[in-house]
Amino acid sequence: MGVDVLRLEPHGPDTFVGESPAYEWGRIYGGLVIAQALRAAMRTVDSEGHVVHSLHAYFILGGNPCEPVRYEVDRLRNGRSFTTRQVVARQSGGAILNLSASFQKPEEGPDVSSVSFPRDVRPPEGLPSSGWGIALDLRLEVESRTPPCLRQWVRFTDAIADHPDDHYAALAYLSDAGLMDAVFAAHPFPLGDRKFDEVFMAASLDHVVWFHRPVRADQWLLFDMKPEQLIGSRGLATGNVFTRDGVLVATLAQQGLVRQRR
Repeated sequence: MGVDVLRLEPHGPDTFVGESPAYEWGRIYGGLVIAQALRAAMRTVDSEGHVVHSLHAYFILGGNPCEPVRYEVDRLRNGRSFTTRQVVARQSGGAILNLSASFQKPEEGPDVSSVSFPRDVRPPEGLPSSGWGIALDLRLEVESRTPPCLRQWVRFTDAIADHPDDHYAALAYLSDAGLMDAVFAAHPFPLGDRKFDEVFMAASLDHVVWFHRPVRADQWLLFDMKPEQLIGSRGLATGNVFTRDGVLVATLAQQGLVRQRR
């Protein structure tokens, strides 16, 4: 499967179609829709040298993996420094995702980070794989409820060509693989021997990625995530993404629905 999951076919002016494999939970993986929507936006950025620096997405409906997804791109702005795109992902039941992406022509300036690579991190080799096997390998490094946090190594399973856009899209695919689990780590409800999915239903609501610098998504990346707020039925988590040598390449945020089953 690998990089084929990110493939798009043109389907008219500024419109593209993507397919989905069958995921075990019966809906399209949200990270796939984000990644394909981002790739659709990239296909319409004509300004030479403009590179994605952020995306903001709202999940509207769960996607049906048995049906293609149509990505409609709106060219909101073509600027000298910044270019902006909006993408609506649709199936027969209506819109399933709305994504905005911003692209910037790189500029010279300072490089300062206030976050640092966690200490005493175990390398991914030797850690058991806990991914679901479609285009990603996920190794849980630490999961804690006191204090609540989640760290995991993640990489795209297939080698990716050298074009930076391909790696940004692959990182977008990986970015949805753990933030809701970080929210679950903060939930005070005693599960006992039950699994979280047996007690709660959960769904992602919105998702943000800030891309700081070029990245290779087919190499191991550490996702260092923590819950920020759980109130009512909504939970928010943030995360920093580092290379193995401690370079910060992206920052993530996601808000999700966590509702007790009746």
